Amino acid sequence: MFSKLKIGQRRYRPRLQPYTGWPSWLPLIDILFLMVLFIYVSKSFVQVSGFKVDLPRVSAPIAADMEKYIITVVPNGREAALIYYQDDRVRMEELPQRLFQLHDASQHAAVIIRADRGVPFDTVARIMAIAERAEVPSFIAVASPEDKPGKTFEP
Repeated sequence: MFSKLKIGQRRYRPRLQPYTGWPSWLPLIDILFLMVLFIYVSKSFVQVSGFKVDLPRVSAPIAADMEKYIITVVPNGREAALIYYQDDRVRMEELPQRLFQLHDASQHAAVIIRADRGVPFDTVARIMAIAERAEVPSFIAVASPEDKPGKTFEP
């Protein structure tokens, strides 16, 4: 039986046929969706606190490629303004300690101050001075004129 076969001959026929026509688009679409998902997840986000703040309008955009920490300042009718650091309520006296800890923890940290329009600028200036003493860059969050009043701040 084996002696009848010549070299290069087989006893079986392969059932594989060469594929003709267009390749399947499914793997390409899968890779495209994975790339979109990767870009979406790897984008730097700023966590915005849940406090409603009426930001002043300006035309210059804010862009900072750093670790961002949010200080939210909202007016309080009968007392001084309420200050929130990363959604934790703090007093003005506690803020220097928090910012010095932030500076010691990260050299690439920046503070974004979200102050309501009704907050006196004196309060915002004091917070910026505290950040400057702690050697932490600070930015004031503002809304661009194109933003609708109900839109959330997104740097």
